[in-house]
Amino acid sequence: MRIVQFQTNFSVGELDPLIRARTDLQQYQNALEEATNVIIQPQGGFKRRDGLEFVYDFGDAFTDFKIIPFEFSVNDSYLLVFVNQRIYVFKAGVLQTNINASGNNYITATDITTAMLDEINYTQAVDTLILCHEDLQTKRLVRNGDTSWTLENLPLTNLPQYAYAFDTHQPNFTITPSASTGNITITASSVTTDTGTAQAGGAETITLKSSSSYTSDDQPNGMFITLTSGTGSGQTRHVEDYVASTKVLTVYPAWDTAPDNTTGYKVEAFAPSAVGEYAQVVSTFGRARYVEFVSATEMKAVVEVNFFDTSAVVAGDWESEHGYEDVWSNTRGWPKSAAFHESRLYFGGSKSRPNTVWGSGVINYFDFNPGTGLDDEAVEATINTNQLNTIVNLFSGNDFRIFTTGGEFVVLQTSNEPITPSTFFVRPQTRLGTKAGIPIEDLNGASVFIQRQGKSINAFQFGDTTASYQIQNISALSSHLLKNPVDMAARRAASTDESDRLFVVNGTDGSMAVYSILVGQNVIAPSRFTTDGEFIAIGVEIADVYVIVKRTLPQDNTVKYMLEKFDPDITLDSAISRTNITPGSPANSINMDHLRDIGHGAGKTVSIVRDGIVEPDQVVPQNAATITFASPATSSFQVGLDYTVTARTMPAEPVLSSGSVQGFKKRIVQVDAIVNETQNMTINGKLISFRNFGEDVLDSSVQPFTGIKTSHGMLGYSGTGQITISQSVPLALTVLGLEYRLSVGN
Repeated sequence: MRIVQFQTNFSVGELDPLIRARTDLQQYQNALEEATNVIIQPQGGFKRRDGLEFVYDFGDAFTDFKIIPFEFSVNDSYLLVFVNQRIYVFKAGVLQTNINASGNNYITATDITTAMLDEINYTQAVDTLILCHEDLQTKRLVRNGDTSWTLENLPLTNLPQYAYAFDTHQPNFTITPSASTGNITITASSVTTDTGTAQAGGAETITLKSSSSYTSDDQPNGMFITLTSGTGSGQTRHVEDYVASTKVLTVYPAWDTAPDNTTGYKVEAFAPSAVGEYAQVVSTFGRARYVEFVSATEMKAVVEVNFFDTSAVVAGDWESEHGYEDVWSNTRGWPKSAAFHESRLYFGGSKSRPNTVWGSGVINYFDFNPGTGLDDEAVEATINTNQLNTIVNLFSGNDFRIFTTGGEFVVLQTSNEPITPSTFFVRPQTRLGTKAGIPIEDLNGASVFIQRQGKSINAFQFGDTTASYQIQNISALSSHLLKNPVDMAARRAASTDESDRLFVVNGTDGSMAVYSILVGQNVIAPSRFTTDGEFIAIGVEIADVYVIVKRTLPQDNTVKYMLEKFDPDITLDSAISRTNITPGSPANSINMDHLRDIGHGAGKTVSIVRDGIVEPDQVVPQNAATITFASPATSSFQVGLDYTVTARTMPAEPVLSSGSVQGFKKRIVQVDAIVNETQNMTINGKLISFRNFGEDVLDSSVQPFTGIKTSHGMLGYSGTGQITISQSVPLALTVLGLEYRLSVGN
């Protein structure tokens, strides 16, 4: 039986082998069994992927990299490459040198180590890049000019407080609130104070003067002691315990510098360090947070639980809650992620508070003072559910989105109202979980993230029909392409002949899963990129896609790491190219030093395309690393590493009234390939001619062909009846569709 089939497009891309039997799916007819080093076009065809232009050779000094784009203005954008304790700056693919007039070709970043690169997070506003990692004091990188950059600690003020060592005391004095609600003043009375010179001191103790005012053990507990002179002067601590018989007073936390018998002190009801602590009424009700120190007997506070009235609360009827300290520090860890959203800077998670989100004051991006809860003051919320939700990333969209290891959350903003302390509620949406260390990418309003175990790519977006956030599994039909994802970047379409592209770097084998996406037409077309080496990291600077590639040279397995850029005008990898060679000044050779195996022998075998003509491959010599062309290049050349291109159709399954032909032998009798601007192609291993005979074809380039190329006379039956498109040389290839004649028999 002879059947004519026509595959009009390949818009499904490479299909998961687990869906091999699902011939009933509509996607089956528009899919490929393999799509290696091709890119699916928005019109439905596929073409040879862009080659990689060589940019910079990092050698073997570093093995871990992080690429971060930095867009300062329309005319000034940069690519920042982070390695151990250094940041390299590239502008338009050119390394910026003599940074800060230091003589170094990099920004010194001593605190940023190799161990941090995998999970370092960032956010940018104008000329400032903020860098986050739980073990790194939050940094900001400020651009002052192409070669002038400042890397410094972010100047945070009024850091949030948390009671890591929660403690309570019942101070031996009376407090009186000025009002029962709102912003109030709390005044202390019946206070027994003490001043003098200490008799002695220890790591967390001080022995008061022998004539101390305190005659019972509980008198000063919960008050504050300040060292006013002598050794350790200037320190203030909480009084934790007191023994009247020995005059020994214990403080918390321990002294930075222990006092001695030269130290002057004073013990009072309040001190500036009381800010952030609480007064809790236990006899009736009432709770207030101290927000400002006024004097040793007066604090401003904000009421969190209304007081019964404004009557005095005597000693024994209230308690002081303390043990609070800065939530971010070298001891407690630093923020893990950051995002700007509606005039606030948000931090998500820290080493000691992994499920908490903090937002700065409005416009006051570095000030986290909760104040009295006014609309423009700082906000804070902790995600508490029945599972651990370690925050790994934040994203600013229509709503504020929070991605954790346990699920996805949002702060919903109804009626376009801004976030305030009274409306800052984190609500759960979906329970998939996000993998740490991989950026969240935006595609037409959807937040794209990698699932916690790296098994799927998902788009998180608000659905109008359901009025809730939903997840679309982008990789549902191609999960086999994901092999321990370690990095991701998105490139938005810049013209009608390309789609949005999502690049996912795989840590297992160094390949990339690349998705061509047309949201409006619900097109998701994956393919697989490979190279002579391994992809390590990726970053997109506006429209340019850069990768770090690990390449192994042939002698003694010498390894080099290189920065390279995808270029649609190049058909080779790690390539050096020139176009528009000046007439009369032909190029005879090119130095390929980055592919030379210095000191060990010959380097890589490279392919050469000179003036559109494919010359024989050459091996990069060990010494001069110079590749000499067979004939001088008069218009253009490119020299680099070839890569394999393979596009294989799904096993043939024609729609017949008699049913499936899965168990029948099949033979492809003839293929009519519709191509566009194509110079080289093989069909099922058979080379397709793109030249006509004649004396004028000698020493001339292959002219791109648009139309139909036919291959027939193919022999041999198989159980699948598939067509494999590949290439024998690195020239242009674009296939729009395939018509083929299929012979089916027992």
